[in-house]
Amino acid sequence: MDPESADQLLRHLAQARWFAGKGRRAEIGSVTPLPWLTDSSTWPAVRVEIVRVDYPPAEDPPTHDLQPSEDSPPTQDSQPAAAGTQPWPYELYQLMVAYHRAPVPGLLHAELGRRTVAELGPVIGYDATQDPAACALLWQMLLDGHQTRYRDSEISFHRTDISELAPDAVAQPFTGQQSNTSVMFGDQAMIKFFRRIELGANLDIEVHDALGRAGVRDVARLYGWIHAHWLQDGTPVEADLAMAVEKLASAEDGWGLALDSLRTAGDFSEDAAALGTALAQIHHALRGAFPTAEIDGRTTESLMRTRLTVAADVAPVLTELTPGLESAFAQLGATTLATQRVHGDFHLGQTLKTPHGWRIIDFEGEPAKSMAERVALDSPWRDVAGMLRSFDYAAATVPGPGAARWLANAREAFLTAYAGGLPSLHEQSILRAYEADKAVYELVYEVRNRPDWTAIPLGAIRTIANEGDHDGIRPRR
Repeated sequence: MDPESADQLLRHLAQARWFAGKGRRAEIGSVTPLPWLTDSSTWPAVRVEIVRVDYPPAEDPPTHDLQPSEDSPPTQDSQPAAAGTQPWPYELYQLMVAYHRAPVPGLLHAELGRRTVAELGPVIGYDATQDPAACALLWQMLLDGHQTRYRDSEISFHRTDISELAPDAVAQPFTGQQSNTSVMFGDQAMIKFFRRIELGANLDIEVHDALGRAGVRDVARLYGWIHAHWLQDGTPVEADLAMAVEKLASAEDGWGLALDSLRTAGDFSEDAAALGTALAQIHHALRGAFPTAEIDGRTTESLMRTRLTVAADVAPVLTELTPGLESAFAQLGATTLATQRVHGDFHLGQTLKTPHGWRIIDFEGEPAKSMAERVALDSPWRDVAGMLRSFDYAAATVPGPGAARWLANAREAFLTAYAGGLPSLHEQSILRAYEADKAVYELVYEVRNRPDWTAIPLGAIRTIANEGDHDGIRPRR
């Protein structure tokens, strides 16, 4: 790619909410086009282009210094540099590109750049997820199970049960996304296009597929996915590019419902209990669909201690609280943990309430963790702790005289429904360690992205660090 086109592309990436490289020096390392999804007589001409964004060391000559955004999660390198190839970290991004011969009214915001493509001549490239004509083509390819191959690359559309899907469903891009881009198709389905590509099987697809086969109805139905093979820096690789799932009609965001409940002095206990029941059912299904194991709790204790040490470099206030937190972690060292596949990033924002009950979404794990960390087996108490921390965030976001009682009731209802009764003292000690570990993670995130929010996780950390045994139910404020 010529320098001018590379600059255009990087500027587009830098402005995208889903770009995780904000705050880092970056340059376009390469652009790998995958096979055309359309033939020479079809316009727009659509294909996927895999963009490698390199992050050179600070001492290298300046390339682009991308400013951080409040919406951006902490980043890490998705792909390590392969031996003998790129010497510095990089990430892979997917661009689904729709090329047109002339400007398209209404798509100025989605323009990627103007260039000459060998097979097409002078064209204008647009983000295909924002182009209704391109989306219609992609929808039909999913329904047809389309597959195309050229030389060393291939794209395939995989279908599950699509009998209910209408070929003429109208595409409508959803603008509220951050880490991915979703396009709605009528009232039936949604295709989520993954932006930052991780090599191998996508966890969200893998889990949705397994839960669907198990008959679990607490998640959206999986209709299919898009998979690709290509050569990256001469090495054969593969990755999932998108997934198609059921569109949850009349769904309400769990986070928004919790805040509304607090604003109106309502009680969230019934909804919290339903979420606890749904999580328990999903954990049961995951135990049947994926491997399980028992591990020495000292291994998890050591990982949490290591994360705390790293976090203290970012948030020095943790230094004075380290003894109390390590005491909480030490409770794991005296036990054997039952581990399994878990959600990994469970909070109110990952839940939707529909007329048919709660649905849990996004099984990709915490975005700042590596793929190895997210696919690793863990205690199901990890997810329980995540939701309890989310309740705490909600209560702190809408403070008031009733917030503490709202939080206590939500915690108790959720825990009781999940565990089938109040957790035992042993379970409470495990949960306490996981809550502490989650709050430390949150504090690092807030220090890096939203300093005004640090008081929320820090309050929980201080409580855990300064308390002894507790009943596991009372609010952490």
